[in-house]
Amino acid sequence: MGGGYLLIIIILLVVTNGITYGVTSIQSESVSYQKKGGELTTVKSALDELINTSLTKIDTLEEKVSDYKKLTIYLADNAKVGDYVAYDAGDWETSTKKPTEQGEFGGNDANTNKGYSVSNCGDISHSTSLNGWRVLKNDGTTVTLVHAGQPECYYHSSTITGSKNASAKLLDERSQSIYVNPIYADSAHALNYEEALAITGNGSPDEKATLRAIGSAYYLATPNSNSERNTLLCVNFIGSMNCDAANVGGFRPVVVLKPGILTTGQEPDKVGNEKAWTLVAPTA
Repeated sequence: MGGGYLLIIIILLVVTNGITYGVTSIQSESVSYQKKGGELTTVKSALDELINTSLTKIDTLEEKVSDYKKLTIYLADNAKVGDYVAYDAGDWETSTKKPTEQGEFGGNDANTNKGYSVSNCGDISHSTSLNGWRVLKNDGTTVTLVHAGQPECYYHSSTITGSKNASAKLLDERSQSIYVNPIYADSAHALNYEEALAITGNGSPDEKATLRAIGSAYYLATPNSNSERNTLLCVNFIGSMNCDAANVGGFRPVVVLKPGILTTGQEPDKVGNEKAWTLVAPTA
């Protein structure tokens, strides 16, 4: 078949809500031509092959577009306060005993993810089983996380002059140095009084109870200016903030994620939570 006939048939291709083709004066089933490799085929077979190849490429492209769209879901558009997030601050490198002196941290097991909690730090009659990271705040652009439990214990002494200010600073510095994953997070600090209060306000904990009441007492990185003792403010095992703590207790790091963090949806995280928002680093 000459090139002129093939050209006529290609011109007669009609695209209407998909890919179709038609031939008027020539029956494409009966018109054959020789491929470059010498193989003999009909025009119809050649056109069918071309169309099927094109549709396959379109399907592949649509799949890629669909996958890309999944990666352009912003965490801040979906995650609600209290939701779990699959943030990973890494594993502990060494085991440490519970602290016994001012300014010490500890209670961890080597090769354990930092998302796990130390069950109790002081009062062994009360413990926490909450692990992972939860949404503390979401301003629509930036998501801030808080540890669901208490990843470490801390020793605060009320008998050392100035220890309450030093302890508040140490808790913040510890959070920044130990819990920031630079791929996803901009900064970190220890949960403070204002943040803990904002979870439920004054009075009894409400439906967000476990976001503040974790079952075990922990320090807040806020000195107690109303106490004659050299203490930090704290949250007790039922979530009440009417306490000031000394000696050993837990603390809860807060992590501020980078703006523009993406997610692919909710999946199980590393520490046992079935539904946690995944994290994908910002593209810019």
